[in-house]
Amino acid sequence: MKFNLLDILLPKETKFYVYLNEQVAIFTEAAQYFNDFVKTVHNLSEEEIKTQTERINECENQGDKKEHLIIDELDKTFITPLDREDIHTITLNIDRCLDLLRSIMLKIETYKIRKMPVNIIKFSDLIVTMAVELKNIVENLEKKDRIMDLGKLIHRYENEADRLFHESLGELVSESHNPVEIIKFKELYERLERLTDSIDTVGKVIRGVRVKFG
Repeated sequence: MKFNLLDILLPKETKFYVYLNEQVAIFTEAAQYFNDFVKTVHNLSEEEIKTQTERINECENQGDKKEHLIIDELDKTFITPLDREDIHTITLNIDRCLDLLRSIMLKIETYKIRKMPVNIIKFSDLIVTMAVELKNIVENLEKKDRIMDLGKLIHRYENEADRLFHESLGELVSESHNPVEIIKFKELYERLERLTDSIDTVGKVIRGVRVKFG
């Protein structure tokens, strides 16, 4: 790591690493809740479904508060440990992950989907895997350790999600003759795929940070 006299004379606020770790932990928890939900929804009562939905809502609310805190602190902090734009982009995209997860959960509730297609469960498993690796890469951000390898791993999972998305749409159109069902599940698959894109975006930004610092 390069020696910089300014780092000693003007210490940087390392609290942002803590905040980002807390934010990504909220998303990882929400992803696991979602994964548990899609695998068990066929056995849940309406009251249990409501409880599961509230869990995701609470995670999203916690994530919003953490995002607002980070943005406020960016505005008040003179020297940040990373470029302000990078911190801003990372926190916005983690928040977008939570927003998308909540929107998917609400669509499932609105459409009264109680039998999950296998591919939605596959997507959910993949999202949990990506969330765990996202948590790992954010936790390694301060030390700049294993960043490139973790970022590439996340991107490989995102490519896998792209393939699953196209397979899912193909199967949906070929196997369903109900236009309403096609519209409902197409929307869910699109949001799931956007969620994996947002996770990958965070990984790419962090890889870019690693390149900047050398």
